[in-house]
Amino acid sequence: MIQIKTVGARDRCPGAVRSTRRSCPPPGRGPRRPLPGLLLAALLAAGLVTGCSAGASSPRPGAAGTRPAPVTEVPAGSLVRVPRPDYSSPASVAAAFYVAWASTDAVHDQPGTYLALCAPLVTSALERQLAASQPAPAAWQAMHRARLVSLARVRAVTHPAGAPAPTATVVYLRLYAARVTTTPAGRRVASDGITVQLTRTGSRWLVSAVLFY
Repeated sequence: MIQIKTVGARDRCPGAVRSTRRSCPPPGRGPRRPLPGLLLAALLAAGLVTGCSAGASSPRPGAAGTRPAPVTEVPAGSLVRVPRPDYSSPASVAAAFYVAWASTDAVHDQPGTYLALCAPLVTSALERQLAASQPAPAAWQAMHRARLVSLARVRAVTHPAGAPAPTATVVYLRLYAARVTTTPAGRRVASDGITVQLTRTGSRWLVSAVLFY
């Protein structure tokens, strides 16, 4: 079970939700997934990075109020293991979302696998943003050729100090995670994390915004 921990002064974000890391994307642009660091320099040099670790031509967003169809089914051999969420727990849903959103298995998955993994955990509006923010196929092909696997594991979930107080319908959470990236060339472990907003939709909590990462 994911438990929400109390944060200290170093996590404080006065006023509205803030972060010392990268800020939220400009309006109209979907939240971009973190690119596994092992290939970042190489992909930048090749001009392949457009800001996301999975690549595909952008699927057509769904009509207002509807969910776009998942880009692809989740391959049976995928190494990305998304925890089963407890939709009554914002922390559980946030943790499952982070694993789906931040993990990449370029060996077994397809470019749109992460969208299929995220879809049950996000609002319709955020799903459309995720679908619209995918980069050109070249970045995915570069990772596929490198046989890159980057798996995220959530280590802690907190209420960010200074964020609006939780209500019956909206909660802000900060996730701290470890990322393990492997290729045939080696293995790298790094710290990672994001801040998200969750909204209660009916009887379920869903991630409605990625604020910082």
